[in-house]
Amino acid sequence: MEKLFEGFPSLHPLVVHFPIVLLLLALLSQVVAVSYSRYRQELNIVTFVLLLLGTMGAFAAIQTASHISGDADDEAFAVFDIHQRYAWISFWLAGITTVVRFVALRWSKVIWTNYLIVILLISLSVTLFITGHHGARLVYQYGVGPKSNGVLIK
Repeated sequence: MEKLFEGFPSLHPLVVHFPIVLLLLALLSQVVAVSYSRYRQELNIVTFVLLLLGTMGAFAAIQTASHISGDADDEAFAVFDIHQRYAWISFWLAGITTVVRFVALRWSKVIWTNYLIVILLISLSVTLFITGHHGARLVYQYGVGPKSNGVLIK
C-alpha cells in the first residue's frame, strides 16, 4: 500500500477528518437515542450507519498515513509510532462497536445494549482524541506533514 499513496502526501489530511467527524457524530446520535426513547430505533440505525462509514473511513485514513512527508528526528518517529498505534486501536474499537451496534439492532427491547454502546463510543472518542493529539504534535511540533521534505519512514 505504501507505493500506492507515495505520490499523494497530502491525501492523509484530506481523508482523516471525515471518519473523525462520523465517529464523533455516532456518539452524539447514540446519546440522543438513549435520552429520547421515542426515536431510539431510528437513531440506533443512524448510529450504525455513522459507525460503519466512520470505520471504513478510519481504515482509509490509516492506509493513507503509511507515507507521510517530513524531515524527522528520532523523537518524531516515537510520536509517529504512538500516533499509528492509537489509530489502529481506534479502528479496531470502531469496528467492534459497529458489530455490537449491528447485533444490538436485533435486540431493540434490550435497553442495556444502548448504554454499552455509549461506553464503547466514549472510549473510542478518547482514543480518537489521543490519536489526533499525536498527529497534531507531528505537524506542529516536528514539522512532519505534506508540505515538508523527506519521508517519515525509516
